[in-house]
Amino acid sequence: MIVKGVGVAALALLLFAVVPASAGVEQTFPRLRVGIGHEPTSGGGVVAGEAYVTHAAVIAWNRRFHNLNLYLLSRKTVTCGTLQRVSRKPGHVIQVYVTNRPHVDLGRPLANAQVAFVTVYRNPKIPMHVAGLKEGGKLTFTRIDSYPGGVWHGVFQVPRRVYGDGKLYGYNGTFAARWCDLRR
Repeated sequence: MIVKGVGVAALALLLFAVVPASAGVEQTFPRLRVGIGHEPTSGGGVVAGEAYVTHAAVIAWNRRFHNLNLYLLSRKTVTCGTLQRVSRKPGHVIQVYVTNRPHVDLGRPLANAQVAFVTVYRNPKIPMHVAGLKEGGKLTFTRIDSYPGGVWHGVFQVPRRVYGDGKLYGYNGTFAARWCDLRR
Protein backbone atom coordinates (compact mmCIF):
# COMPACT_ATOMS: atom_id res chain seq x y z
CA MET A 1 0.00 0.00 0.00
CA ILE A 2 1.39 3.36 -0.96
CA VAL A 3 0.97 6.08 1.65
CA LYS A 4 0.31 9.69 0.75
CA GLY A 5 -0.38 12.94 2.53
CA VAL A 6 -0.45 13.10 6.30
CA GLY A 7 0.95 9.60 6.95
CA VAL A 8 4.02 10.23 4.82
CA ALA A 9 4.53 13.70 6.26
CA ALA A 10 4.37 12.25 9.77
CA LEU A 11 6.94 9.60 8.84
CA ALA A 12 9.27 12.23 7.41
CA LEU A 13 8.87 14.35 10.54
CA LEU A 14 10.45 11.53 12.54
CA LEU A 15 13.66 12.44 10.75
CA PHE A 16 13.47 16.21 11.07
CA ALA A 17 11.32 16.93 14.13
CA VAL A 18 12.42 19.08 17.02
CA VAL A 19 10.74 18.51 20.37
CA PRO A 20 10.93 20.69 23.46
CA ALA A 21 12.95 19.35 26.40
CA SER A 22 9.79 18.86 28.43
CA ALA A 23 8.32 16.42 25.89
CA GLY A 24 8.54 13.44 28.21
CA VAL A 25 10.74 10.93 29.92
CA GLU A 26 13.61 9.70 27.81
CA GLN A 27 13.76 5.94 27.37
CA THR A 28 17.02 4.21 26.55
CA PHE A 29 17.25 1.24 24.22
CA PRO A 30 18.44 -1.89 26.06
CA ARG A 31 22.09 -2.88 25.65
CA LEU A 32 22.11 -5.86 23.30
CA ARG A 33 24.81 -7.65 21.38
CA VAL A 34 23.25 -10.61 19.56
CA GLY A 35 23.44 -12.25 16.15
CA ILE A 36 26.21 -13.27 13.79
CA GLY A 37 25.52 -11.08 10.75
CA HIS A 38 28.48 -9.49 8.97
CA GLU A 39 26.82 -7.94 5.92
CA PRO A 40 28.51 -4.84 4.50
CA THR A 41 26.70 -1.68 3.48
CA SER A 42 26.09 -2.55 -0.13
CA GLY A 43 23.31 -2.28 -2.65
CA GLY A 44 20.99 0.27 -4.03
CA GLY A 45 18.06 0.76 -6.29
CA VAL A 46 15.95 3.49 -7.77
CA VAL A 47 14.63 6.57 -5.97
CA ALA A 48 12.30 8.91 -7.90
CA GLY A 49 13.46 7.31 -11.16
CA GLU A 50 17.17 7.96 -10.42
CA ALA A 51 19.82 5.34 -9.64
CA TYR A 52 20.63 5.20 -5.94
CA VAL A 53 23.64 3.62 -4.23
CA THR A 54 23.99 3.39 -0.46
CA HIS A 55 27.37 4.30 1.02
CA ALA A 56 26.45 4.68 4.71
CA ALA A 57 23.79 3.39 7.08
CA VAL A 58 22.68 4.51 10.54
CA ILE A 59 20.22 2.89 12.93
CA ALA A 60 18.96 5.48 15.42
CA TRP A 61 16.87 5.19 18.57
CA ASN A 62 15.26 8.54 19.34
CA ARG A 63 14.63 8.72 23.09
CA ARG A 64 12.14 11.58 22.88
CA PHE A 65 9.95 10.01 20.20
CA HIS A 66 10.59 6.45 21.39
CA ASN A 67 11.23 5.15 17.88
CA LEU A 68 13.88 3.26 15.98
CA ASN A 69 14.68 4.19 12.37
CA LEU A 70 17.12 2.86 9.79
CA TYR A 71 18.65 5.44 7.45
CA LEU A 72 20.33 4.46 4.18
CA LEU A 73 22.38 7.35 2.82
CA SER A 74 24.30 8.06 -0.36
CA ARG A 75 26.91 10.07 1.59
CA LYS A 76 30.08 8.21 2.52
CA THR A 77 30.61 9.58 6.01
CA VAL A 78 27.79 9.90 8.52
CA THR A 79 28.05 9.95 12.31
CA CYS A 80 25.42 10.22 15.01
CA GLY A 81 26.27 13.91 15.35
CA THR A 82 26.03 14.62 11.63
CA LEU A 83 22.98 12.47 10.78
CA GLN A 84 20.43 15.29 10.88
CA ARG A 85 22.62 17.72 8.91
CA VAL A 86 23.64 15.14 6.28
CA SER A 87 20.06 13.94 5.79
CA ARG A 88 18.96 17.51 4.98
CA LYS A 89 21.51 17.98 2.19
CA PRO A 90 20.27 17.80 -1.41
CA GLY A 91 19.84 14.26 -2.62
CA HIS A 92 17.98 11.14 -1.54
CA VAL A 93 17.64 9.38 1.81
CA ILE A 94 15.84 6.13 2.50
CA GLN A 95 14.27 6.03 5.95
CA VAL A 96 12.75 2.85 7.38
CA TYR A 97 10.58 3.12 10.48
CA VAL A 98 11.37 0.01 12.53
CA THR A 99 9.46 0.22 15.83
CA ASN A 100 8.34 2.41 18.72
CA ARG A 101 9.26 -0.23 21.30
CA PRO A 102 12.80 -0.93 22.51
CA HIS A 103 12.68 -4.45 21.05
CA VAL A 104 13.61 -5.90 17.65
CA ASP A 105 13.33 -9.47 16.38
CA LEU A 106 16.51 -11.03 15.06
CA GLY A 107 16.57 -13.21 11.94
CA ARG A 108 12.91 -12.69 11.04
CA PRO A 109 11.54 -10.18 8.54
CA LEU A 110 10.09 -7.16 10.29
CA ALA A 111 6.33 -6.94 10.02
CA ASN A 112 5.13 -3.70 8.43
CA ALA A 113 8.45 -2.04 7.62
CA GLN A 114 7.33 1.47 6.69
CA VAL A 115 9.59 3.10 4.11
CA ALA A 116 10.02 6.77 3.20
CA PHE A 117 12.00 7.70 0.09
CA VAL A 118 12.97 11.31 0.85
CA THR A 119 14.25 13.70 -1.82
CA VAL A 120 15.76 17.02 -0.75
CA TYR A 121 16.16 19.54 -3.57
CA ARG A 122 19.01 22.01 -4.11
CA ASN A 123 16.56 24.89 -4.34
CA PRO A 124 15.45 25.62 -0.75
CA LYS A 125 12.16 27.04 -2.03
CA ILE A 126 11.14 23.57 -3.22
CA PRO A 127 9.93 21.49 -0.27
CA MET A 128 11.35 18.02 0.21
CA HIS A 129 9.42 15.23 -1.51
CA VAL A 130 8.50 12.05 0.35
CA ALA A 131 7.23 8.90 -1.33
CA GLY A 132 6.08 6.42 1.28
CA LEU A 133 5.34 2.73 1.38
CA LYS A 134 3.37 1.38 4.31
CA GLU A 135 3.57 -2.30 3.34
CA GLY A 136 5.86 -4.30 1.08
CA GLY A 137 9.32 -3.44 2.43
CA LYS A 138 11.24 -6.41 3.81
CA LEU A 139 13.75 -5.68 6.60
CA THR A 140 15.63 -8.44 8.43
CA PHE A 141 18.23 -7.85 11.13
CA THR A 142 21.04 -10.43 11.39
CA ARG A 143 23.04 -8.69 14.14
CA ILE A 144 22.03 -6.16 16.79
CA ASP A 145 24.63 -4.24 18.78
CA SER A 146 23.24 -1.36 20.81
CA TYR A 147 26.41 -0.70 22.77
CA PRO A 148 28.27 2.57 22.05
CA GLY A 149 30.11 2.15 18.74
CA GLY A 150 27.92 -0.83 17.86
CA VAL A 151 26.88 -1.85 14.36
CA TRP A 152 23.61 -3.47 13.26
CA HIS A 153 23.66 -5.74 10.21
CA GLY A 154 20.87 -6.92 7.97
CA VAL A 155 19.10 -7.06 4.63
CA PHE A 156 16.58 -4.59 3.22
CA GLN A 157 14.45 -4.98 0.09
CA VAL A 158 11.64 -3.03 -1.52
CA PRO A 159 10.19 -4.32 -4.81
CA ARG A 160 10.50 -1.93 -7.74
CA ARG A 161 7.25 -0.20 -8.58
CA VAL A 162 5.86 3.06 -9.84
CA TYR A 163 4.37 5.17 -7.05
CA GLY A 164 1.53 7.68 -7.19
CA ASP A 165 3.90 10.43 -8.33
CA GLY A 166 4.57 8.43 -11.52
CA LYS A 167 8.21 7.72 -10.60
CA LEU A 168 9.96 4.41 -10.05
CA TYR A 169 11.16 3.35 -6.57
CA GLY A 170 12.80 0.19 -5.26
CA TYR A 171 15.73 -1.07 -3.25
CA ASN A 172 17.77 -4.24 -2.68
CA GLY A 173 20.81 -4.37 -0.43
CA THR A 174 22.54 -5.15 2.83
CA PHE A 175 23.68 -2.80 5.56
CA ALA A 176 26.13 -2.38 8.41
CA ALA A 177 24.41 0.46 10.25
CA ARG A 178 26.17 2.54 12.89
CA TRP A 179 24.21 2.56 16.19
CA CYS A 180 23.04 5.95 17.47
CA ASP A 181 21.19 6.61 20.71
CA LEU A 182 19.79 10.09 20.09
CA ARG A 183 18.88 12.22 23.09
CA ARG A 184 17.33 15.13 21.18
